Parts: sequence; C-alpha cells; structure tokens
Amino acid sequence: MHARDRGGADRRRGPRGRAHGCGGPVVSGSADTLDLASNLHPHGPHPTVVEAARRAEVGRYPPDASTLAAEVALSIGVSREQVLITAGATEAVHLALRALLGPGDACTVFTPTFGEYERAALGAGFTVERHEAFPPDFAPPPDDPPRALLTVVANPSSPAGVYLEESVIRRVLRTARGIVLVDAVYEPFVEAAWDANKLVRDGLPVLVINSFTKLHAIPGLRVGYVTGPAPLIGSLAAVQPTWAVSTPAIEAAHAALPLEADRREVVREVAETREAMHEFFAARGIAVSPARANFVLARTGDAGALRAALLRRGIEVRDCTSFGLPDWVRITTPPAAELPRLLGALREALEELA
Repeated sequence: MHARDRGGADRRRGPRGRAHGCGGPVVSGSADTLDLASNLHPHGPHPTVVEAARRAEVGRYPPDASTLAAEVALSIGVSREQVLITAGATEAVHLALRALLGPGDACTVFTPTFGEYERAALGAGFTVERHEAFPPDFAPPPDDPPRALLTVVANPSSPAGVYLEESVIRRVLRTARGIVLVDAVYEPFVEAAWDANKLVRDGLPVLVINSFTKLHAIPGLRVGYVTGPAPLIGSLAAVQPTWAVSTPAIEAAHAALPLEADRREVVREVAETREAMHEFFAARGIAVSPARANFVLARTGDAGALRAALLRRGIEVRDCTSFGLPDWVRITTPPAAELPRLLGALREALEELA
C-alpha cells in the first residue's frame, strides 16, 4: 500500500533535500526524487507525530525529559533510571565515549560500519581498534576478544545489514574487556528479532542505543534513547548538555510511543521487498550482503556512477565509497508500491553503465 494510503508522509522530496551520510546533495531537479538513501520507515512519519511536533511550545526552554524516559522504561520493561533520552542515536555514541573513556583509551569498532563511531572517538582524542568484516558475507565479529574498554557493535550493521543472534552478542559481552555498546536502531525492521534491551534487563555491562529516527521516519527531530545499568546511564547523563533534546522532539516521541507496535508491522513488507530486490540482483549475477534490515547492499560496480544514473531517474541511493566499498551501493527498501519504479530504474541504469 502506498505511503499516503497508510496515513504516512510521502517519501519523495524536492531537489534541495540531503540524506544523512549520503554521497552528496540531491541534484535531480525533480520534486519526485525518492529517498532510498536514509533507511527510514517506508511509509514516512505518522501524521500524529508530525502534528505533535508542530504544536510544541518553542517559546520556552525544553521540559525535563524524565517523563518521556519513564514512558520508554515502562514500554520496554526496565526502570526509569536505566533510560536516558538523547538527541538521536548519535548523541548517545558521543556521550558513551566521553563518559566511559579517558586519555589514552581506545574503543573497538567492527567495520564497515556507521562512520560516526570512529569520528567521535578520534575527535575526542581516543584511539580506535578495528575488526574488519569482509564482503560479500560480512561475517560476524571474530572470536578474538576486543581489547578496548568500549566495544561498539551495530546490530543490524550498516551498510551490510548483518544481524547477529543473541548468542553472538553475549559471547562478545563475555570476552570484551569493558562495556559493550549495541546500536540497535535497525532492529525494528528485522523479522523475528530478539530484543537487545533484554541484555539490560539481565543486568549485563551493556548500553543499548534505540532511536525514533528510523522506525518513525523523523530524522529532522533528533530524538532517541540509550538503556543500560543505572550507574552507567548516570555517567552518561552527567556529561549530557542541558536541554539537549528539543521540545518538538520530546513531544513527537511522546506521540510516537503508542504507535510502536503498529509501526513495526511493516517488517513483513520490508522482508518481502528486500527479497524481491535480492532476486533482481541475483538474476544479474550481482552479489549482495546477507542483509536482514530495511535495506540492501549490492556490489554493482562503480557506486558513484550508479548513484548518479539513478538520481537522473529520480531515485537517491547511498554510494558506499565512504565505507571503503566503492563498488557497492546501499538501497533502502521502498514502499511496496514504489518497488516497480525502483527495479525499472535500476534495470535502465545498469544497462546504461554496462
């Protein structure tokens, strides 16, 4: 069903739009550019959430986010002291680094992955220990234990979309030297996913990043939360700036929480669309990663050229050169109604570049 039929906003946008982390601005001059670079919920933000943000009082400083934290805690089965509301998942990464590491310390990252982990660590003066996963399978973390005080694991990962089972993450927790930070922002799009917050409920030395951005398609509002043992959450809260989360973001999150179950129902559609995309690439001998999230990573050749060819056809995808994968593109699973448009554009673009 089309986004407009589901009560969500249209995923198309004008020529000045820019997706977070994409290879550049939209240069197509069309207002019908379909954003498949940002990995958002295929049906866009719910009107109730958008209206809550619009009605927010912006003439005063933001309210304390403790009420929102209490609502989140109740919804996931942890205590209020185990939740910190943040300005998106990215702020949670920066807070964890600042709170848990000191001069000369390091953090471990499993690459290729979201570049902000490394940028934040290096920017704060820490070193980075990399464990690299290689295409096309992008295998899970190695058995050798992470040696850094903080280990960051994206689950599912991006750009590969590899999803690690609970036993693998628990093995990392057993062997890691210090705290493990699990970035679970894409977990809602995984069929039969295990709940990463279970690790917090079990009292393990872990922080779990959650976000309203992807599931609710509200990247412009910057709101998420991190869960973990109360002492760790207290350490992050101590270094968080005052009024870090805006009033519109807080109000939107209040409105979004009751919609979580409904928003997650898209997982079946995402899986079916992703499988159709995998079949399209397989029929052309194009390798894909074993993605289980709401996107596909495909080895199509010159990623920049394909991105440009698709932009000319009104579709924006992610050129993965910045991940060290210049032959790969990441494509968000579109709304089911837009799948024929995507596959048609891909067919034309690949033929043009052959």
